[in-house]
Amino acid sequence: MVSSYFKPLNILCVVCYIAFMGLAIDSRMVDALVLYVAEEDGKPVYVSGKIETAALPGTPEQKKPLVAIQYRTKSINPADSNSPAAVDQEELTPATREMAPVTTATAAAQETAPSAIVMTPANPAADTVDSEATASKPEAGYRPPESNENSPSALAYIEAISKNKWEYASLLDRYIVKFDEQTYIVLTIRPALQKMLEDVFKKYSTRIGAGIIQDPSTGEILAMTSSHRSQTLNILSKEYRTENWALRPTFPVASIFKIITASAGIDSGKTTAKSSFLAWGKTYMTVWKAFANSHNGVYGRIARKAGRSLVEKYAEAYGFNKPFFFDLPVDKSLASLPSDPVKLGQAAAGLNRDFLVSPIHVAQIISTVLNRGRTMKPYLVDYVVRKNEVIFRRKPFQLAQPIKVETAKDLYKMMYATTAVGTGKRGFGGYSRCPNLSRICGGKTGTLTGASPNYLYTWFGGFTKATGRDLCIVTLAGQKNHSGTKASSIAGQIAYELYMKRHEDKTPTRVAKKN
Repeated sequence: MVSSYFKPLNILCVVCYIAFMGLAIDSRMVDALVLYVAEEDGKPVYVSGKIETAALPGTPEQKKPLVAIQYRTKSINPADSNSPAAVDQEELTPATREMAPVTTATAAAQETAPSAIVMTPANPAADTVDSEATASKPEAGYRPPESNENSPSALAYIEAISKNKWEYASLLDRYIVKFDEQTYIVLTIRPALQKMLEDVFKKYSTRIGAGIIQDPSTGEILAMTSSHRSQTLNILSKEYRTENWALRPTFPVASIFKIITASAGIDSGKTTAKSSFLAWGKTYMTVWKAFANSHNGVYGRIARKAGRSLVEKYAEAYGFNKPFFFDLPVDKSLASLPSDPVKLGQAAAGLNRDFLVSPIHVAQIISTVLNRGRTMKPYLVDYVVRKNEVIFRRKPFQLAQPIKVETAKDLYKMMYATTAVGTGKRGFGGYSRCPNLSRICGGKTGTLTGASPNYLYTWFGGFTKATGRDLCIVTLAGQKNHSGTKASSIAGQIAYELYMKRHEDKTPTRVAKKN
């Protein structure tokens, strides 16, 4: 009875939707420019080219450009049936590189996806064009247009945010970067979230601190802070762009690397989340429980069972030993697994101090798990306004899929156990107004002494559902010794603030107990 009543309404909605889309797609021709990025000596090399796109109905005078920056990554060795990523040995000059389609890295060893920065005009017609599927080879000698009044370059917008001054626009309630007198770039960072993140770090005493809040489904950086001796960097300062701890791969990855090891074991089918391994004596422990309690011995045995080459390939699939392309400069993270079985087990458990990573890279790893195994490109440039008109809007782009969807789901459940019963429980407990905070959050902790600077570093890389959907939270705390505040306590406070929606003037009832 009810369904038959609503049927005419559903039909009406469909008709209205079709009519609306007919008006929205304003029949414009869409051209495209691509800047391919190849790697030479660890640095990006940009090469221009064209994309052949289908012509939509309309006149040439109505056309607007679709601008992209794209690079090809390494492809897989088909002979290895378990590898998620390997090196493509084909010799191609930058001028003859092609765009590769987004693919899924599975145990069957398919190609990895290309990484890209994609900026599309604020034109609904642009969204109807599949630029990847219609890509052609770059034309020899073709040069992208320079940034000028008639043809701004997408690459120039990206470069501008690291070179030009940042400002706060009160009317937009967003941070912006002026590109020229008539053009400004709007950043993804939300001022309310940014202030909340900075205020949380000010509550705790740390020698070095870094925090990131990211939307895992798009890659947007919603907030990012860096502190030294409890003094946070001013987001509008030049130092924020050049001396930000969140962007420096100088910190030991510690037990965050257990995510890589677990991925290699589960994704390849060599183990499952419920498999048991010898923990000590004659006691066995399941993979998920060892993850929650960060048991080094179990993860050493998982790595030895999976094999060095497989773990190393999953590390590369997650972005280690590769250039990290972001809207601000970020050097590559390093992880080279030793051949010795004992040292291999230690490294795979996160005990190798030479495995270095940046907080922004940890956020990308966590977001990959939260996004069902899909790695989205992290970015800061949201959209560009010229003469009060939005001329470009950022389009989220998938870089790769290092693990299967089912593997990501298993890791997601294991992260819940970390805060519910594992090493992160204390950091998310003690909030009387939100006693179930630890059960709506999850993640992975890590602890290891680093050399640059020489402090004891603790990590929390995880998520919270405090806002009704998954948000990635990454915190790093560097202290002189174990007596200082841990990163999980800072992450717990952030999750609590999000839960209570007190980002500005309201103060929580208490700061979580330091652990």
